[in-house]
Amino acid sequence: MRQLLFTKTECFLLIAILVSGCMNTIPKEMVNEISKLPDKIDYNYHVKPILSDKCFVCHGPDAKNRKANLRLDFNEKFLKETDQKFQTLNDVKSEIPNRLLSQDPDTRMPPPESHLNLSDQEIATILKWMDQGGEYKPHWSLISLSKYPLPKTIEDGWIENEIDYFVKKKLDEVNISPSIKAEKETLIRRLSFTLTGLPPEMNEIDSFLADESTNAYEKLIDRLLLSPHYGERMASEWMDVARYADSDGYLDDKHRDFSPWRDWVINSFNENLSYEKFVTYQLAGDLIPKANQSKKIATAFNRLHKKNSEAGIIFEEYRTEYVADRTITFGKAFLGMTMECARCHDHKYDPITQKNFYEISSFFNNTNEIGHAGYGPGQVAGPSLLLTNDEQETLIDYIKNDLKSQNEKIVQNLSLNEQAFENWYTEKKLAIQQIKKNINRGLVAHYPFNELVPKGKTKTFYSSSLIPGQKSATLYEPIINKSQPQKGFLIGEYTQMKLPDKLGWFDQTDPFTLSFSIYADHKDRESIVFGHCEQIRLGLKGYSFFINDNKLKFIIARSWPQNAIEIETLQPISIKKWSQITITYDGKGSVGGIQIYINGKKAAVERKGDELYKSILFEPDIHTYGFEGFKIGSSHKLKAFDGGGFDDLKIYNRELTAIEVAYQNDFNLFNQLSVGELSKERLLFKDYFFKNIEPTNKALNDEYLNLRKKLTRIIDPIPELMIMGDMKSPRPTYVLNRGLYNEIGEEVFPNTPEVILEFDKQLPKNRLGLSKWLFDRRNPLTARVFVNRIWQMHFGKGLTSSSDDFGNQGRLPSHPKLLDWLSNYFMDNGWDIKKLHKKILSSATFKQASKRREDLVNIDPENYLLAKGPSHRMSAEMIRDNALKVSGLLVPKIGGKSVYPYQPSGLWDLSDKSWRYRYQHDKDENLYRRSLYTFWKRSAPPPSMLIFDTPNRDLCSVKRTLTSSPLQALLLLNDPQFIEAARVMAENSILSKEKSIDKKLSTLFRKIIGRTIRVGELEILLRFYNEEKEKFSKNQSKALAYLKTGEKPMNSKIEVVNMAALATVISGMMNTAEAITIN
Repeated sequence: MRQLLFTKTECFLLIAILVSGCMNTIPKEMVNEISKLPDKIDYNYHVKPILSDKCFVCHGPDAKNRKANLRLDFNEKFLKETDQKFQTLNDVKSEIPNRLLSQDPDTRMPPPESHLNLSDQEIATILKWMDQGGEYKPHWSLISLSKYPLPKTIEDGWIENEIDYFVKKKLDEVNISPSIKAEKETLIRRLSFTLTGLPPEMNEIDSFLADESTNAYEKLIDRLLLSPHYGERMASEWMDVARYADSDGYLDDKHRDFSPWRDWVINSFNENLSYEKFVTYQLAGDLIPKANQSKKIATAFNRLHKKNSEAGIIFEEYRTEYVADRTITFGKAFLGMTMECARCHDHKYDPITQKNFYEISSFFNNTNEIGHAGYGPGQVAGPSLLLTNDEQETLIDYIKNDLKSQNEKIVQNLSLNEQAFENWYTEKKLAIQQIKKNINRGLVAHYPFNELVPKGKTKTFYSSSLIPGQKSATLYEPIINKSQPQKGFLIGEYTQMKLPDKLGWFDQTDPFTLSFSIYADHKDRESIVFGHCEQIRLGLKGYSFFINDNKLKFIIARSWPQNAIEIETLQPISIKKWSQITITYDGKGSVGGIQIYINGKKAAVERKGDELYKSILFEPDIHTYGFEGFKIGSSHKLKAFDGGGFDDLKIYNRELTAIEVAYQNDFNLFNQLSVGELSKERLLFKDYFFKNIEPTNKALNDEYLNLRKKLTRIIDPIPELMIMGDMKSPRPTYVLNRGLYNEIGEEVFPNTPEVILEFDKQLPKNRLGLSKWLFDRRNPLTARVFVNRIWQMHFGKGLTSSSDDFGNQGRLPSHPKLLDWLSNYFMDNGWDIKKLHKKILSSATFKQASKRREDLVNIDPENYLLAKGPSHRMSAEMIRDNALKVSGLLVPKIGGKSVYPYQPSGLWDLSDKSWRYRYQHDKDENLYRRSLYTFWKRSAPPPSMLIFDTPNRDLCSVKRTLTSSPLQALLLLNDPQFIEAARVMAENSILSKEKSIDKKLSTLFRKIIGRTIRVGELEILLRFYNEEKEKFSKNQSKALAYLKTGEKPMNSKIEVVNMAALATVISGMMNTAEAITIN
């Protein structure tokens, strides 16, 4: 009979279980499991992973789905700090053994219907932990960073910097030795790929091998960190985090250009911008005092999410989607937390409530956007930034100075011609006569709507103009105003009134006046009365007039709500009465230049926006749907002024003055004004005089408007970039039940989860304050998350392998003290990213050989203990870039717009849109740019990148999965980019000074694989080469077809058979595991 051995403590535990009332017999396998457990059970390392996986779903943070009102994710100490009342482990301690060991399905936990089961080892762990007192600890990543001293290790001369002490200590504990140092050829290739994403040049390898100085390796690190390609390598990592794409996603998946932001990222890494500034500028660069263009460009990070431009969407639904995306991205990118789990309910595993989610989202909820990606020629959904270059800035500043000078001349002219006004004003009767005589000057349209003439038996009517020779207005389904004949028409749900083409066609640099009467039948919510504009989803480009709660609103816009000016009356118009409305605009692009008059009197208004800097005229484009001109009635997403009336429309191509508007409203006005000298009357006449009579002032104003037209022509073609920009008044934020935009719950305000770090009351409650909170040294996550990601970049996986989840469902760090030490080092050195790289890469840990070790196969197959150097497959970008570089095809240009490399034909033709984009690969140097610059279409990402595990970038991603599939091998053998690279490499080899095929193959192997070829390997390649040569000699047409793959012309002077055979061998080498692995 086999004897069971266990400690005295374990005996007491078993007795305690038996005595506690549990009637179950302790299974032998359970006794065995208890004997295998460590002496001390740690909650974070041993117990919490079990509870998180098997128990928290029903007994964790999620209050709505919690069973038996029991929480197992914290103890009574925390309970006292909350207002909620529920049970914890201590309240049910006596029940636990019975629940875990029972075979009764009604008693056993987890219950059968959960489909979750505890193994014997897991049950034993929980029971032993409880016997030892059941000590709780906060989750490891939420505990403040500790400053650990360097651990003592067994001295053997291996250690090279502080990192190695922590690694060696762990190896000593399990009696494992670190691996030997990697060969220098291996080290330079490893360093070159990890820091630049490119292989080293042959002369760089030879130089490093020849350098026997003690600091040769350090110099190599420094040189690579100074390479401009370092910024590209880091940016490649950041593109996944930022969910960078060149299109919007969703059904339309329209294209957009965020390459200026990508260039900013590359430059920031190359300039070694501190991580604190790098993140702060992206989160809140626009909120930094005196923010320059660069800081504002950085905030495009928050606008890189998917955007919907479909016609039928509910704007607010998608606006809330964008806010949620920013919140989720913030959580994953900078906190390593799965915030998305708390959008619809309290997080099931982590102490993040639904309220926490929306408190954080309130920081991102103030962007001045409508939820639709407005598109048209040169239009960008605001907030946006003009991407001016130095030359354009100089020219714009020059014209703005001219405008300022011109305005000063206008002001001076008022003083200089004061006497001229007095002389004119003294002859009041003559002055009044001039006003009356010129009242219709500039009148370009007048439709009184006194008579509506039907077109046959249709629902279409015509109404003539009082301007001789002007075409009639066309009305569809107007409601005839029978109660008041010859008093306009009433507007129904389907009523439309359109003016002839080009009437009302004004740019934002043109002064104009609109005069009309409206009738409000009832209090109306947000209806459009008329517009000379595009649809709201295309930015209301043009001008438009609305009634909102019977207040009047007028908008002139390029891309509303940003590139627009808008005014709204403070008081509503009367119900059941006709109101005469006049809107004037001076053409100067300022919101102060718009006035609304009601019944001849200037209305008090609220003014919004003062950024109108591009043309508002319609331009035809594949993304627009034609233009209807001046129109009354409903528009896309905008309901008609249903039940309202409209009458007597006049359009002027000039700005009427207040006295003209008053006279238009009351022709007896001057009879009243002639009695007494009133100061107000005098000012009205003065305004009229200078705008219409005094010639110098008129000439000065015309010149001012001409300068504005010139400025607009310069600014119009300048591209814009979507950035962040907050509204002046914060938008209210609410908890959205189930995450639905229209299920509004409790109102919340900017705040952060206290379980991470309480938000300092002294910080501004905006994105800048959020960034300051993020980089507070007391924040336990910020440094840990980024340091772990940099470690992942160099070793293939992080110190905690779940770099995308620092919560309860994530993996525990293999070396927690090392992670804390590096995090403190990072902060102590000013969040210096290059210093962090150098510290990690200078360690003996990183320099180890990565060769397979038999003694580690069963003990540590995943290199959890770091007893070997890194060995992991290259990223998709590296694999392609490596082929381009070693073949000599790579164009090393830094930055710029996205490019179009080879892709399968017809890939984009699946869209049913008439305006669908056609994929046409580049034919110039852009074909050979680095993969970082490849055009990324969300509905059809580059297939070669997806096959090698690049995420689709719909969402923030901080960790790539690694797969191995036959498709990957097929791609390397058949993709035109790799075939062409192999052919060009073969050409270069044949034309090189090396004469023998042995030397050529040896050199090629070294370029592709990164090390010197072995004798046996050379023999295999020679045999392969000869076999291919023989095959192609029998079928030279096949060889020629193979060699003509790609846009780069083939060298016709080289013999076809040799070149094809050598290209095939090169292709084979590129397809080996070692060629695409960083060892």
